[in-house]
Amino acid sequence: MDAKKFTGREGQLISAEQALEIINPHLDRERDILGRGDNFVKAEFFGLHTFKDLISLYEESCVGFRVYYGVRDEEDNSIDEKFVASRRNEIKPTPRLVIVPVDARGNDLTKTARLGGMKDMAAEKEAMVGGPVCPRHC
Repeated sequence: MDAKKFTGREGQLISAEQALEIINPHLDRERDILGRGDNFVKAEFFGLHTFKDLISLYEESCVGFRVYYGVRDEEDNSIDEKFVASRRNEIKPTPRLVIVPVDARGNDLTKTARLGGMKDMAAEKEAMVGGPVCPRHC
């Protein structure tokens, strides 16, 4: 039998000051990110009900989540609405998070991925992505 890898108590709670120490170096890179033509994402929001829906797919098997960093092409997410209106169709690489439920053994709980993601299988909603981004929805 495989030993459990995760308990559901992973991660740690930190103070707001400690969180800012981690966040601020990313915020300081905004000009560089925009300068290379990518969208800058300060944060991404995910709703509690969406988390609950994802957890309910796996009942007791889900002990936590793995957060993957990713990129997909999206419309310009600049905060200046006048600027955005003139560039509405401009597509830019945009950092995005992909949240996947994980079991106690450390396995991603995605049925289609474990089966090799066969093209003829119906796509199931097994991961979370696409929360509103800040800037824009702060």
